[in-house]
Amino acid sequence: MYRSIFFISLLLLLVLSASAHGGDHDHDDDDDHATATAAQKPNLREKSLILVKILCFVLIFVGTFVGGVTPYFLKWNEEFLVLGTQFAGGVFLGTAMMHFLSDSNETFRVLTSVEYPFAFMLACGGYLLTMFADCVIFYVYGKESSFDVEHQGWFLYF
Repeated sequence: MYRSIFFISLLLLLVLSASAHGGDHDHDDDDDHATATAAQKPNLREKSLILVKILCFVLIFVGTFVGGVTPYFLKWNEEFLVLGTQFAGGVFLGTAMMHFLSDSNETFRVLTSVEYPFAFMLACGGYLLTMFADCVIFYVYGKESSFDVEHQGWFLYF
């Protein structure tokens, strides 16, 4: 049953991605048409664009929901769940770095006349502070109780 749901959702994803194309044909030979369409701003309230946004929202919500409730139904082992959590954390960190750092770097350029990447410095400082706090917590937790390293899931992958 899970296989059929997976293949149906995959087929639905392919159909939606193929139908997301607006149908506007690009004419490379018509230079006037190309410059006219490049000068126009897209209408963000167009009905087809709103429909695609709603469908993408539903798809992301359903995918997240299914991915979130599958551990309750499939009885995965703990190591796989720890690995999945680490992967998800890496995806979120990569997304934040890719999208937010460039915008914040532009904001710092507007705020100061000094040519220095303050946003990247602050991001690295925050990462180092978080890793330092993790090491301190691990050290304190290790002193208070005798725990087995094998029961700590993230040590299994190093």
